[in-house]
Amino acid sequence: MTPTSKDWATLAMYDVTPDNLTVGRDLYLCGTRIRSLPDNLSVGGYLDLYGTDITALPDNLTVGGWLNLRGTAITALPDNLTVGGWLSLRGTAITALPDNLSVGRHLDVYGTGIRSLPDNLSVGGNMDLGDTPIPVIYHDSRGYDLRRVMAGSEEWFAAGCRFFRSRQEALSHWGSTDYPDKTRGEAYCNAIDALADAMEPDAETEYPT
Repeated sequence: MTPTSKDWATLAMYDVTPDNLTVGRDLYLCGTRIRSLPDNLSVGGYLDLYGTDITALPDNLTVGGWLNLRGTAITALPDNLTVGGWLSLRGTAITALPDNLSVGRHLDVYGTGIRSLPDNLSVGGNMDLGDTPIPVIYHDSRGYDLRRVMAGSEEWFAAGCRFFRSRQEALSHWGSTDYPDKTRGEAYCNAIDALADAMEPDAETEYPT
């Protein structure tokens, strides 16, 4: 089914959407009484659910553009969710992301309860982990926080909206001779190295046999 603008004006008055819905472009449901979405929903562009009472997304949801869940009551995302553009979960009650989540551009989990990242997470652009419970290992004078976060079994590092999928990748970036802010780069590298040293077992420590 491909609804018209008149169809959406009618749907906005209710809390349901038709089954097997396909929308070629954008689908704006912000501020409506929608409480659930049908399985197999496909949206080619922007899916805006801001301010709705949506608590969960359906299986087999496909969003080609931006998926906006700010201001919703969302508590979980389905496995294998694919979002072609941005995924905004800012300020929601989400505490975990599903395995195999794929985000084509920016992933925004600012202000959520996220503590770690899932297996096989794919993010094509930037990622904002600000104001989450993920530990800060260094805070610089400009207000940027350097965080270490586990993504499955992998160790990632993030600062601002930049992230790196390994310790070596992070050190190579911030320790590069081309990095413009040498003071910040050195501080970040020192913080990462100090964390690595703290996590290494003490060779002189005797453990019971």
